[in-house]
Parts: sequence; structure tokens; C-alpha cells
Amino acid sequence: MNRLSLRFAAGLFLTAGLIFAGAAVEAAVPEPGSGSGLRRVLVKTVLVDSQNNQPVVVLEDEKKGTVLPIWIGPAEARAIMMQLSGVIPPRPMTHDLLRNIIGGLKAKVIRVIVTELKGGTFYAHIVMKSSGRSFAIDSRPSDAIALALRVKAPIFAKAKVLSDNAIGLASAKLTHRDHLGVVLQSMTPLLARYFGGGKTGGLLVSQVAEGQPAEKSGLRRGDVIFLVEGKEALSVELFERQFVKNSSGMNISVRRGIKGEPVQLRLAGVNPKGQR
Repeated sequence: MNRLSLRFAAGLFLTAGLIFAGAAVEAAVPEPGSGSGLRRVLVKTVLVDSQNNQPVVVLEDEKKGTVLPIWIGPAEARAIMMQLSGVIPPRPMTHDLLRNIIGGLKAKVIRVIVTELKGGTFYAHIVMKSSGRSFAIDSRPSDAIALALRVKAPIFAKAKVLSDNAIGLASAKLTHRDHLGVVLQSMTPLLARYFGGGKTGGLLVSQVAEGQPAEKSGLRRGDVIFLVEGKEALSVELFERQFVKNSSGMNISVRRGIKGEPVQLRLAGVNPKGQR
């Protein structure tokens, strides 16, 4: 190893050491349990707020089913969505690098916690264990979530954060969601950089429920639907109209993976009105 490489490696591990030492929160780290004030949440999906074109990560209370929306940055949304969709970048991105550094230092992420909302900003802690001691590191929720997904660590939110800010799952009057078990969103230039071969048209499949007709028909999270019954999939509303019209099943064309490989699928026949 040359001097430049040695200098870079030393700087990298010095930086990591500062992260674990200097940013550690010395307050007591609560343990999950009935009296901890923590509730387990799941990453439901990542959507784009149509009013301001800003990404939103949606966390769902595992027991109550209410959801906590947190507005995040485009880079963090991309990192979360890529992990949810199983997209593996050719080189480690920021959160992949952080995961690798933590593993290289023999540390472990125990859990992440969304701790509070203050001044319109959510805060979070990454709870870690290293050399026999546990400690928490201050973090943005988006970074904490992206890291937790990569190391398969559980995600929690303080009960007060959920009770004050969670919302019920409103009925969007999109019957295909209930009957197919799929959540769709319009493609944006940002999302198109990583899904569907870089093309902006179509609808991104951001969620596919296990065991539901969409999954059984072969549809995957991260697919981009660009044709429905031979017509362009221009909006979620138009997809809903096609679904109601074609109760016996629909032929769809999707772009799959980073290269946008075309795949032809037939969504299983269902009756959106609930009549057999």
C-alpha cells in the first residue's frame, strides 16, 4: 500500500472514530418493551408529494396501522427506495459505505428510533453496540432508516411522536389498491434515474402486498408499468379506470430493473365491485 492509500485509510478510520465518539448521545438508551414508550414501525413505502414534488417516507405503526409521513430529501428517498426494491448499485453509495464501515469496526446497529418532532423537523437516534457498550448517535430519520434497512435493524418511534403526528390510512377511492394489493405512483425524473431504464413515462410500483393478485401475477416492487391494455399508463387515476373496466384481468407491459427490460404480464382477474 502506498503512502497516499495509507493516508486515506487512516483518515477514513479517524473519521469513523469521530462519528462513534463525538456524535454519541450519552443519554440512557431505552429498551423496546411495554414500558419503554417505543413502538415498532415498518417502512410502508416512499411517495412523492404532488404539491411540492418532495419525497415522503411513510412509516406504519406495526400494531395500530396508523402511518407517520416524514418528508425527506431526494438522495435519501433514492437510498431507501433502492433498498426496498432490491436494486444493488455497482459501487457502494453513502449508506452502503456506512454499513460497511460499521461492520469493519466490529460494531452493530441494534435499532433506530424516531425520537421527536421539533420546529417542524423530525429527529432520530441510531442505537449501536461496540466493545460491549451501547450508545445512541444523533441522526436524520431518513439516514437512520436507509441504514436500518441495509443492516436489517428494527425501526421504532416514540409513542408521543406517533400519537401527535400519525394519521389514519385514508380511503383514496382507488379500488385497485385493495383488490390487487399494489401501490403506484407517477414517475419523476429523479426516480427514472434508477428505475425503468431512465424513462420518465409510466407508473412506478412502490409497493406489492405479499400473497395478493399483483404479486401472484408476477408484478414486483420497482417495476414501471408503461402500458395497460395497449394504452399508455399516464396516471394512477387512468390505471384505476382501466382496472374498473377490465374486471376479468388486464394485460400490462412493464420496464424492469436498471436497464428497463420489457416484461409482459397479465394481472389476475378480480371484480373491483366485490361481486363474484
